[in-house]
Amino acid sequence: MAAHVVGQNRFALHWSSHVAMLQFALVMRNLPEAVGQLFRLVLVPLGHLFDRLPAGNTGRSNVNAFAPMALAPDLEQLIADTRQMGRSTKR
Repeated sequence: MAAHVVGQNRFALHWSSHVAMLQFALVMRNLPEAVGQLFRLVLVPLGHLFDRLPAGNTGRSNVNAFAPMALAPDLEQLIADTRQMGRSTKR
């Protein structure tokens, strides 16, 4: 879930986080989660195409796929630090 939150704005990372969650659901034989992840894999390209990515959403099937969620403080700091490093390397 943390990988989903952090990588959500990059298509490849976003896609691979849902693939990983689907694989885990299949290993755990959690059919509702697996179906939810298949649905989210359909939504990933659309979300990126239309720039409709709900910030902080964990990507699990037990949460609304369209609802933004508050970031955990440690993830918020990780994202801020990463953005800052990206800005400093561009100079």
